Amino acid sequence: MRKIALLATAFVGLASLQSCTIDEYYDEGTVPSQVFEITESVDVPESANVNSVTLNFQPAIYDSDNVIVYRWEGNKWVLVPVTYGLGNGGDQISYDYDFTRYDVKLYVKANFNLSELTNAEYNEFVYRQTFRVVVIPGAFAQKMNYSDYNATIKALGLEGAPVKTLSVKK
Repeated sequence: MRKIALLATAFVGLASLQSCTIDEYYDEGTVPSQVFEITESVDVPESANVNSVTLNFQPAIYDSDNVIVYRWEGNKWVLVPVTYGLGNGGDQISYDYDFTRYDVKLYVKANFNLSELTNAEYNEFVYRQTFRVVVIPGAFAQKMNYSDYNATIKALGLEGAPVKTLSVKK
């Protein structure tokens, strides 16, 4: 009887340690690569030196997708994260982001209190910033340098594709 109980316990233990996987499949006709543009102020305070804005993906992206973000600098798209020196004795301001399958959160961070920005600096770095959010499918196996926005869009086959918008999370 003990052998049967031991065998049953071992079987249940092994069965419970098995893991399952979930595969994602892209439907025919869907375009997993997408590009979004948003012009929004990054003005939701998180701390004295960090502001953010959160944007919703509708519908949610796939779990396996990656996201990269570019910031418009007036004549070109610059890959985020990026840091700028303000020339005030080491003051710096930077952009960064994180994402889930439901949203992307953009940050503006400084090594000083953001309330100390001049009006011109506020307008240049916080007010009505334009970003492009590019969704890259997890199955995209090509290794490339994403710093060139135009090369990235071309590699993803998004040339001429409509640029969508994202809504701000309230």
